[in-house]
Amino acid sequence: MKILVIGNGFIASPIIQKLESEGHQLLIYSRTLKNEISSRQILGDIFRFEDFVKTLSWEPQVIIHTAWVTTYGLYVNDQVNYKFAQFTANLARRIASSSVKHLVVLGSGSEYGTQSEPCSAGITKLNPENLYAKQKVLAFNSVKEILSNSNVRFTWARIFHPFGPGQDKKRLLPYMIHTLKNGEQIRLDDTSSVLDWVTTRDIASAISWILHNDTPTEVDIGTTIGFTNVEILKRLESFLGETFQWTRFVEKSINKNHVSIIGKDSPLFKSGWRPSDNLDSGMKWILDL
Repeated sequence: MKILVIGNGFIASPIIQKLESEGHQLLIYSRTLKNEISSRQILGDIFRFEDFVKTLSWEPQVIIHTAWVTTYGLYVNDQVNYKFAQFTANLARRIASSSVKHLVVLGSGSEYGTQSEPCSAGITKLNPENLYAKQKVLAFNSVKEILSNSNVRFTWARIFHPFGPGQDKKRLLPYMIHTLKNGEQIRLDDTSSVLDWVTTRDIASAISWILHNDTPTEVDIGTTIGFTNVEILKRLESFLGETFQWTRFVEKSINKNHVSIIGKDSPLFKSGWRPSDNLDSGMKWILDL
């Protein structure tokens, strides 16, 4: 297939590598160029929309839209979320009557907001609680409406808690690894919430599965298994051979009791896809063990 991938970041790069390995013809549109990507790359800014749409002359069959603001500490309330939502809607309008057969957009588990039970796409009510999540939901609803009377297949893939090599060092797992290796004190602001961690290579596997199988518009990408931050820290200590007890590292604890995992009846699991990694194999991957 001819596939246009928008973005080449932390989550997009493994998707690109997976699709390259399957022999697809890829075109990558991003603000930066990466040497490890063998497919053709175009340097550009999606907010210069008239420049971006020139790539559609390549006549892709599939578009995978991975670009969104993700800057740690800023993305949740960054005003640029409005621009990404607008771009996503504009993209849908432009391809509604084009030769594009399938649009895949990466959403986020944060669209569900605070939940006390596992989430299932198309069943669990969306409850966005910050600007980032609200604009994701707005973009989803806009694209669904725009493409409702078109021949373009639309997939909104909500990714839960991704991890893998090359992640921002300020994110939880890289932060834990760095502080443990350096014997520093770890601060855990949340020790009670249960989160669904999924590797970026499993995310890539899920996207490939979606392209090749009949799946509904809304899907969740996760593992159905959740862990607290304390459980993650104790596992990392074990892998790194540390002798510290986690209680020495917890500086602040807020009992949020938030459940952010996907349900076993989630549409992607019902379609037959399964992750290859569990938490341990994923950690060994990022630790290169």
